[in-house]
Parts: sequence; C-alpha cells; structure tokens
Amino acid sequence: MLTGDDRGPGREWAYDDLGTRLVGRYIRWHESVPSTNDIARRLAEIPVPEGTVIGAEEQTAGRGRWGRSWASPRGGVWLSVILRPGLPPDRTPVVGFAAAVAAAEAIRETTRLPARVKWPNDVLVEGRKVVGILAEAAPGAEWVVVGVGINANVPQEALPRTPGYPAASLQVLLGHPVDRGALIRALLRRLDRGYELLRSSGVRAVLTRWREVADTLGRQVCIETPGGQMVGLAQDVDETGALLVRCDDGIVRTVTAGDLRVRERER
Repeated sequence: MLTGDDRGPGREWAYDDLGTRLVGRYIRWHESVPSTNDIARRLAEIPVPEGTVIGAEEQTAGRGRWGRSWASPRGGVWLSVILRPGLPPDRTPVVGFAAAVAAAEAIRETTRLPARVKWPNDVLVEGRKVVGILAEAAPGAEWVVVGVGINANVPQEALPRTPGYPAASLQVLLGHPVDRGALIRALLRRLDRGYELLRSSGVRAVLTRWREVADTLGRQVCIETPGGQMVGLAQDVDETGALLVRCDDGIVRTVTAGDLRVRERER
C-alpha cells in the first residue's frame, strides 16, 4: 500500500476484485488535488508499484498538452497511472495511444456512445471532445505517467469553451448521469489489457488497435504545428505515433506534435 504523510490526505486500497493484472492493483483517491499527474510523477521516483493509480474527485490545476489548463470539476473522472514500459524514449508516446483506445472502449462499453479517437489521443463523441490524455515520461523513459480526464457527469455550464472541437460530457450527450464507478472500472480493465498488449506484442499491436478506433485517418486535416500550418490527407501513423500527412504538394510529411482539426468540407 502507499504510505507517507508527505502525500497529503487520501483514501488508498488494493483493488483485488478489479480483475486486472497490473493497472489499478493499488489506488489512492483524493477529494481535491492540483494535478493527479504531478502526484504520480513524484511517486514514480520513489518508486511505488507499477500500475498504481492516483485519482481525485476534482483537480484545481489540471493540465493538458502544451501546458494548457484542463477544467476538472467534480463529476468527471480524473486519474493518472504509473507505468514502466521499458520502451525507447521515442516510443513512449504510444502509451498515450493505448490509454486513448482504452478510454474509447470503456465509454462504448458503459454508455454505447460511438467514441472515436482523434490523433494523437483525444476521444470524441459526435465530434465533441469528452476525453483528454496526457502522457509524461521521465527523461530516460524509466517511467511513464499517463493521465486520463473524462468529462463524465460534468454539467454543460462547467465545460470549457474551446474552438474546433467543443467539449461535451457523457451526461450531456446521454441526457442522464453515467455510473462513474462502472466507467472507472471499465477504463482500468481496458487500459490493463492494452498495456499487456503493448508489453507482449509491442507498439505495432497497439497502433493497429488505435487505427481501428481512429477518427483521423483517411481524412483531410489542417494541423497547427510549431513550424506553421500543414494541410493534407492524414494517411497513417508511424511506430512513434507521429502522423503521416500527404500534403497538397504531394509530399508525405511527418507530424510529431500539433493541434489537428478535420477540414470543414470533410466534417
């Protein structure tokens, strides 16, 4: 079990009936924290057992990619998992892909909503963002912390206003609250299976599964990258998770980071 006064108040337990091999075997749950990823990163250095989950009813300083703020009010699912995949540093982004697939599968299982994944690892339902993933690795990739944020029972007025892909919650889309406990259990089970697939069969197997639920491939996209805007056809991803885009000039370019949206005529 996790112990230590320096981690603040929280409930902790071993989840023996979850049915997982690794993920969620130890869980520590808080009422309110700045960021579950920040706590998990500190714990990963101790180290605590692989698969440990840090969760919270709310985050007061949740963040997404590029250091952006991620609204995390009560009613959502906010958790981080500590993993040690033993991957080369350039392959660690694939852990985030596995988490996105797990989140999409968990939503489909518990709500029947048609969840799909937008590159690299946002989960959309009917073109609206319901899940964000933030995977952070140690400098030498000794560990990876993957944070998952699901807008479960978040009311419309508490959702952030975002351009491109507006945010939604499962409650708003369904018209009624979801069973958060069932959703969390499904998420951890699905992530456990995806992580086992990664460890046993490698990144290609995970990316094959990602392609099956991807909403991006085969579509005309516009990507804002650090080097400028890129427009073209999203063809595939490589083994690092980078997106391969056939640009309008016919050249296939590799995109490792950027904000993607489907071009209006394709939506």
